[in-house]
Order: sequence, then structure tokens, then C-alpha cells
Amino acid sequence: MSDYLIREILQDYSRQRAENQRALRQRRAELYESLPDLREIDAQMAKIGRDISEAILQEPEKTDSLLQELKATLDALKSEKAVLLTDHGISPQYLELEYRCEKCKDTGYLDDQTRCQCLNQRLVSAAYKMSNIEKQLEKQNFNHFDLNVFSGQILPKEQLTQRENMKIILAETENFVDTFPNGKNILMYGTSGLGKTFLCNCIAKALIDRGHTVIYQTPFSIIQLLERRAFTDRGNAFVQMAYDQLFSVDLLIIDDLGTEVPNSFTIGEFYNIINARILAEKSTVLSTNIKLSEIRTLYNDRIDSRIKGHYQLLKFFGPDVRWETRRNG
Repeated sequence: MSDYLIREILQDYSRQRAENQRALRQRRAELYESLPDLREIDAQMAKIGRDISEAILQEPEKTDSLLQELKATLDALKSEKAVLLTDHGISPQYLELEYRCEKCKDTGYLDDQTRCQCLNQRLVSAAYKMSNIEKQLEKQNFNHFDLNVFSGQILPKEQLTQRENMKIILAETENFVDTFPNGKNILMYGTSGLGKTFLCNCIAKALIDRGHTVIYQTPFSIIQLLERRAFTDRGNAFVQMAYDQLFSVDLLIIDDLGTEVPNSFTIGEFYNIINARILAEKSTVLSTNIKLSEIRTLYNDRIDSRIKGHYQLLKFFGPDVRWETRRNG
């Protein structure tokens, strides 16, 4: 299954490269229409390439001198082309191939034949059916985070306003992204509707854009995978690949921890994942609506200890901003 999945993804890469070529031809045709001189310059440059090949075949003893002469002509044409484009406010890159991933040039593999991070992320996204989440990330990211939706009033028992607190949390999450990979972990906790999921999306979007692999899941989805691997789909290579990714992915985000009904099996598996990632210095971000004091009760002392001892604890408080946004909208 995993080999089949890779083939499907590589075929998509091939389609993307064809689209890149089509888009370049379209851009070039549009410029030729408006700048006939550009068409002539490109035609002369192409002819020089053919002349070089013919010269080497016909007069091999004069190869060096001919190459120098043709190279000088080519350099002059390149300069003329650059001036023409600059005079019309056109970047030279406009006539270059554009790639969705500059690292691998939309092949999925780097020069040393190792998998590009974009291919790894696509495998992760396919294994965890994250395509819908990735579309959501286009709206929920740091560029769309608005501190003004949070209350500017100090609440009872709090030293800061909700907005001041969120400003601090925003700075901490941005620093987490800017220093990634850093082996750090985050627990976001507080009641629902305070922006925890939005910030999880912000982190995921920023790190995926920077070429890191991210798994973003709810506890329910992870439990389903764990149960499939242990009981219903033992030996399934695709399920095993998805399970292995929980440990190897650059960032694991589990949103809404505590909404599931844990049992001894899932608690043991969750501890294994959390602990293994801590030991491997692989970052994890958790969000939960439950209180800190409830983690030990819901799970066990070992999970409680690992989280409180190895995670940065970010407390969310204040009125439900989702409700306020709906009401004011």
C-alpha cells in the first residue's frame, strides 16, 4: 500500500512539472506578443547553442576559439535581454520555471536521492487524511491571527487581560516556530473557544511552509490508528507506516486531548508516543480543554509527570472568542 501511495504521489509530481512547463510557455508567449524584441533575442540565443554543436563537429581543432567567440556573443545577448526585461519592469525569474517546491524541483527527491520533506509531508497527509486540514490552514495562520478579538478587561483572579495574555502566548508560539527544530514541547490548556486550535493551525502552517513534516490529529484519529495496528489490521504496511510517522515526524500536534475516553491500552500507547518523542527530542504540541489537575486523573501519573516536566504550559482564559465572533458578525 505504501509503495502504491508513493507511485500515486510521484505521478502527481509529474503532472505538476508538466503544469510548470505549460505555465512557463504561457508566460513566454504573452511576453513575445508584447515584446517582439524578446522573441528575437531568445531565437538568437537558441541558434548559438546549435552553432556551438555544429562548430565542434565541423572544425574540432578550432573548438576553443569558437567556443570563446560564441560565448561572448551569448553573454552580450543575455545582457541585452536583462536590460529589456528591466526596462519593462519584468523580473528575469518570470521566464524561469516556477516550482511548488524549490528544494526538489517538484520531483519529490533531493540531489542525493533522499526524500524531500515535501514528499514526506504528502505521505503523512495521505496516511492521516489531512488534506482538509491543510486547506483550513490557508485561513488559520499567523497572518490571520487578530489580537483584537480578545477581551481587554482584566478578569477576576487574573493578573492580565485576555488580550495581554494572548499577546504573550502568540510571541511564545512564534518563537517556537522561529527556533524549530528545538526539541521543545507545548501544552495549551483552557476552556473551549479561546484560540487553542487556531494557534495549533498557525504552528502547523508555518512549519509545513518551512519544509518540516507535521502530523495534526485529534486523539480519536490516533486511537483508531493504534487499535487498527494492534487488533484489526496487524501486519498492514500502510497502517505501520502511519504508526511509525507518529515517532519520526518533525512535529506531532494532538488537538483536543481529553475529549476521548482513555483506557489502559490507549494510555499506555499515548505514554509511549509522548515519552519516545521527548527522548528523541522531537517536538509535540498538545491542546486540551481539561484542567491541569485533571491530567493525572484522566490518564496516569507518568503522563502527567512527562507533560508537566517537559512541556511549556500555556494557559488560555477569558470569554469564548468564537461565540463573540459569531455574535458580532
